Amino acid sequence: MSSSRIQAWLYDPVSTGKKLSPVTCFRRSFESGRGLLRLKVGALGLFDCRLDGERITDSLFTPGWCDYRKRAEYHCFERPVPAGPHTLEILLGGGWYSGHIAGKEDRVPMLWIEAALPDGGRFGADSRWECSSDGPLLYSDIYMGESCDLTWKWTVWRPVGVKKLELPLEAFSGIPVRCCAVLKPVSVTGTIVDFGQNLTGRERLRFHAPLGTKVVIRHAEMLNPDGSLYTENLRGAKAENTVVATGGEDFYEPDFTFHGFRYLEVRGADRFEAEAAVIHTDFTEHLSFRCSNPLLTKLAENIRWGWLDNALDVPTDCPQRDERVGWTGDAQVFVRAAHYLTDCSRFFRRWLKDVRAARDEDGLFPIVAPWLERFGGSAGTAGWADAGVICPWTVYEFTGDTSVLEENYAAMLRFNAARWNQFRQGHVPPARFGDWLNADDDTPKEFLGTAFLIRSLDLTARAAQVLGDEENRLILEYRERMARNFFRTNYQNDLHSQTAMALALRFRLLDDDRRQTVADALDRHVREARGMHLSTGFLGTPHLLHALSENGHADTAWALLEQTTCPSWLFPVLHGATTVWERWNSWTPESGFGDPGMNSFNHYAYGAVLDWIIGVAAGIRPDFTLDPHPGGSLEFLEAEYRGLSVRWEKMPSGGYRYFVSVPEGCEARFRGASLPPGKHEFEIGN
Repeated sequence: MSSSRIQAWLYDPVSTGKKLSPVTCFRRSFESGRGLLRLKVGALGLFDCRLDGERITDSLFTPGWCDYRKRAEYHCFERPVPAGPHTLEILLGGGWYSGHIAGKEDRVPMLWIEAALPDGGRFGADSRWECSSDGPLLYSDIYMGESCDLTWKWTVWRPVGVKKLELPLEAFSGIPVRCCAVLKPVSVTGTIVDFGQNLTGRERLRFHAPLGTKVVIRHAEMLNPDGSLYTENLRGAKAENTVVATGGEDFYEPDFTFHGFRYLEVRGADRFEAEAAVIHTDFTEHLSFRCSNPLLTKLAENIRWGWLDNALDVPTDCPQRDERVGWTGDAQVFVRAAHYLTDCSRFFRRWLKDVRAARDEDGLFPIVAPWLERFGGSAGTAGWADAGVICPWTVYEFTGDTSVLEENYAAMLRFNAARWNQFRQGHVPPARFGDWLNADDDTPKEFLGTAFLIRSLDLTARAAQVLGDEENRLILEYRERMARNFFRTNYQNDLHSQTAMALALRFRLLDDDRRQTVADALDRHVREARGMHLSTGFLGTPHLLHALSENGHADTAWALLEQTTCPSWLFPVLHGATTVWERWNSWTPESGFGDPGMNSFNHYAYGAVLDWIIGVAAGIRPDFTLDPHPGGSLEFLEAEYRGLSVRWEKMPSGGYRYFVSVPEGCEARFRGASLPPGKHEFEIGN
């Protein structure tokens, strides 16, 4: 539930809101009887709460990131306490609210709290608190990193500021962020630490250095040929932590920052030991996968890592450079793969609140959410804005929960109405980014605008049918037909890129007698024009293999999946990737690193192929219908999704043997045949 009543918030009266401001500690002492202390704590910024010196939760980056123009969030905690005096301390950093990611110089972080004591007493954000910004955390910034002086303690306590705000305040409805794994180095070479895995998180450092020594810790995804850190692709993100030593055996882990890295450089310490804390939204994972092609097995693992690394509270584009924002296009591209991997419906439903909040005055969805001012002005962009329709529909497909459609339906209708008004006036939806980062195979932006106009009309009409809104279903289906007629008149006989052909097939944009012609042309483009390589960008890649396999060219789909030369999914794997790269050619032996202006080595978009690997190759659909499509060089493939497992093996005769295990309480269907709980085995010849 949200409340928009006027609330009291605490702030540090000496804070200037500068981008690299000190972290503030708020403190209050109180008397309590024995029993359960209940706390609600929210922030414009990020907080870390301690009771009598001990952290009260293992959640990190609380309360999370949301559209601060429209709402704030709080977390609820319960803690048993003995009778007597207690001290509550809350560290408050700028997080996503201020600092370089927000691009603001005048945002002072603020803290909201309600405390219910066991004996019935209560307190909140009032003048009885005190605060200090003269402690060890000199600053903690998402992009720049953190500066910590371990020789300092919190001193110079002063009265707090209290400000009244009328801002809707909601209980956090997502999944908490936690440290989900700790990795040890695979090697340490001088000052360079290699964890063997590109990850999102931060270091845990035990070290010794003389009193007052500044130890500098830098982060990178890759190394230069000379063994030094490659940091050019971080752009404006410093991604550097510094810590001043006490002269003894010190321990350091940052508080309110994170980094995307595989490698650390530690300078200034006499000796050190480092671990990497892997930090992301603490999902329940759904999927396991392996097959006889070790590169393909590794690809699936890289996709898993790429998703977890880019799911720190919101679905981000990358965890390392001066970006790390919730790009809507990237999210809609990957949302199906994300649901195969993890139980992420709550995660997406919370994020969709901010997608809706960031709509423009016409109801067009944004390119990033939560909203940031520097990304404004591009609402309605084809393939990005459509996330406001595609993501709710996908969550519904995987969960069967109509409430996600109910939450988003009004916004979906208004979005489509605004798009339709543009189209009726002779303007197709703008496609600002085109088929982003395609392999020299551009798709006309007018085509993309028309294709995604039709796609969103189609999915919203389906939502109307599910929700029983017959009037709007008929309107949407009529508009969809009109837009398809426009497409067929203007585009269906002039398709040249792989993305254009794949979207035309997948979005059902073609006359029936054109489908096979276009599918055959796509097959020839892959085989002949591109020498068995893909050339799709962000918008076409999720649909390419589906478009081939659904139209008689499964062999080509398999050949593309197992291709190892650039551009391909397995080229990065062959060259040591542990996550999915942003570009097909983020690095090549011939040219080295790609354009540093846009070159992440941890970017989930092209990992959308996992939807085909699980949904087609393994044949597991979200509703537990099974239709595996063996192929390629594979001798076997096995996958388990939510307890439903499928394994197929190639037999010497050329046919396949299938092993299916259905979990208790479930029913599956294998190519139309009903399968009760238990183990099942089939042999199907050529």
